[in-house]
Amino acid sequence: MNYIYDIYLNFNDVLYDFFDWDKNDKLMHIKKIPIFKINSEDLIQIINNTIEINKDFLSSIYRKTELWNTAERNDFYTLFCDDNNIIAIEFNEYGKSIKKSYLQIDEELEILETVYKFKEFKVEYKILKKEKILLKTRKELKDEIFVEKELKNIENDKLKYIYFECFGKHEKNEKEILSSINKISKNSKTYKNLYNILKLTSTTKNKML
Repeated sequence: MNYIYDIYLNFNDVLYDFFDWDKNDKLMHIKKIPIFKINSEDLIQIINNTIEINKDFLSSIYRKTELWNTAERNDFYTLFCDDNNIIAIEFNEYGKSIKKSYLQIDEELEILETVYKFKEFKVEYKILKKEKILLKTRKELKDEIFVEKELKNIENDKLKYIYFECFGKHEKNEKEILSSINKISKNSKTYKNLYNILKLTSTTKNKML
């Protein structure tokens, strides 16, 4: 069995790219963790789906992962990789994948320089369900939640002002204003302008920002 040493992992209920890690995330400083090189097709399936691994494999990785600054050994963790990508998986006692983590870019690149010489391992698993893939960053999702909350509690005069700033014209009908604002594409400059105005004029200090 091959091992990787001294890396950081960020296990969450949702798989975040490294650039989307948050300062409040509880990173795990891994002292030692097993790694298995598998074929690229299996790696893609493991990344994108909740899987169940076979019991023999589960037993082979039991408490093989060690953390820094503690004698504790975590039960069921491993890395899977091909020649281009790496994913860390946490399994429960039944072999179901429950959390995943990418690696920091520099650590991933360093590991990929060595795995080319690893013998490919045939992993046995079954797919339980397709996992939701995030198409937006955490900041984008937080910004959208902020906009929704602000619009729910906004005063009519302020709503008219925001409409004029976004569309360059006046509108008195509140339903028309809200309808137009809700139709703004979240990828547009108008939506970014809407967010900035709400942020500047917010009467509540939103702690997510």
